Amino acid sequence: MSKLKPCPFCGRTPIIERWSSGGLMYMVKCGNPDCQVPAEGYPCGHDLNKVFEEWSRRADDEQKRNEYQI
Repeated sequence: MSKLKPCPFCGRTPIIERWSSGGLMYMVKCGNPDCQVPAEGYPCGHDLNKVFEEWSRRADDEQKRNEYQI
């Protein structure tokens, strides 16, 4: 399981919520109640690893990957 990065908006530590809705569901979101909710919403799903990866992905990750593939 990958390590969660801090919130991309405020830098605070994220929290993990889980609930049962047609199976166990997970959501990673900012732990700061005053932080803005991203327009696309928080990452959620049945696979905790995928939810972690989606939270920790940043816009510049793809650019950095492309720079190393010269």
